[in-house]
Amino acid sequence: MAVNRDRDAVVPGDEPADTSPGESLDGAPAEASAEARGLVGGAWAGEESDGRALRAQARREQRRSTILAAAVGVFKDKGYHAASVHDIIDAAQIARGTFYLYFTSKREIFAELAATFLELIRGSVQKISLDPAAGEPLTQMRANFRRVMNTVLEHGDLATIMLRGEAGDAEVRAQLDLFYAQVIALIGQAVRVGHALGFARDCDVHVIAVAALAGLKEVLGRMLAARGEGDPLAGSDGVGAEPAGPDGAGAVAPSPWRMPPERLADELLTFFVRGVFTEAVR
Repeated sequence: MAVNRDRDAVVPGDEPADTSPGESLDGAPAEASAEARGLVGGAWAGEESDGRALRAQARREQRRSTILAAAVGVFKDKGYHAASVHDIIDAAQIARGTFYLYFTSKREIFAELAATFLELIRGSVQKISLDPAAGEPLTQMRANFRRVMNTVLEHGDLATIMLRGEAGDAEVRAQLDLFYAQVIALIGQAVRVGHALGFARDCDVHVIAVAALAGLKEVLGRMLAARGEGDPLAGSDGVGAEPAGPDGAGAVAPSPWRMPPERLADELLTFFVRGVFTEAVR
């Protein structure tokens, strides 16, 4: 897609002045207008100035969001390593100079996307409460798992980028390692809380957190792939559609990765509970 490189060359938010030097908005000399405006006019001018600033800020935020959304599409389609700043510029339909007003490189964009995704995950997880009104701890954990699943589906393209990873690229590997380290810390914190509350067994928290993350990544990756552009019955490896069994010769069973996200979340939680939690909460 061709892009007009002269477009958007000015800083977003720059606007031509509404008046010429020495002239007021109503065409009267500036000195006379300043005296005539008084308190009311001064307040109006301040409000107009604030309005312009707010509109300029809104335009900047919109332009930044456009660039980030374009980057998500490019990274998902081409992969981080193969993608270029030029690809993002073309997808966002902006000038190169406009891009560099907001970001210095594709690596900076990826770092922001990783931080955004982590915040989305954090926002979907609520602290376990012992207040009876909040329900059983296991019920609260189930709700957390379900919210995470639905958050991943809601932001499927971004989640695909984060979960896919590109081991051959040192830059993206460093960003992903940082991202996953924070996710492991979140899981570990949940296990520690469970242990402190008496319903999680004593264990190596880091090992359990890494194992839980590995399982979660695999399940989420297959779930996203099954809902992607490929065979609706296929998993991420293309073999999600399996024979229905001896009573269904030639038939194909629906992929388990296309089951409702709440059910997938429940299966994950059951697996997690059996490995970590005490008999009292099974």
